[in-house]
Amino acid sequence: MRKPVLLSAVVVVVAATAFAVIQFAGGPQAKAGECLTGNPDLATTGCTAENARFKVGKVLADTGTSCPGGDDEYIQVARSGGKLCLLPNLVEGACYQPADNDDSWGRSACSGDETVKVAKVIQAAGGDTECPDAGDDLISIVYPEPPTTYCLSPVQKAPA
Repeated sequence: MRKPVLLSAVVVVVAATAFAVIQFAGGPQAKAGECLTGNPDLATTGCTAENARFKVGKVLADTGTSCPGGDDEYIQVARSGGKLCLLPNLVEGACYQPADNDDSWGRSACSGDETVKVAKVIQAAGGDTECPDAGDDLISIVYPEPPTTYCLSPVQKAPA
């Protein structure tokens, strides 16, 4: 079954990204809702820009505070006196693969083993039940702040 393999790939990319960007000292002075480019810059950009890889979910005043819903759901970036809780900035209908250059998700052609398509972006923190029916291959990623659910499906189905 491909769902466990794809889910494992999603978890590995998020964990690797968290490890890579949490080392970013004195990070950007972004605000919740703003979007950032990928590593190494993490510069503020418009959320509809092609290079907008992350969205700031929450800005925390100190590095000891946890991001909403637990530390492993958000990508955390330490900054002077605090940290940013980042979620991926995924666009409905677009396809993504793990990016080689900065351990995040990058837009791609809708082909390949590790490629996922964003079936739906729901502006609410829900789960699989809110996502369109995509069978057993559906993956949902849920963020409480801002309330966002990404409904992902692999572009290549496992052979029957």
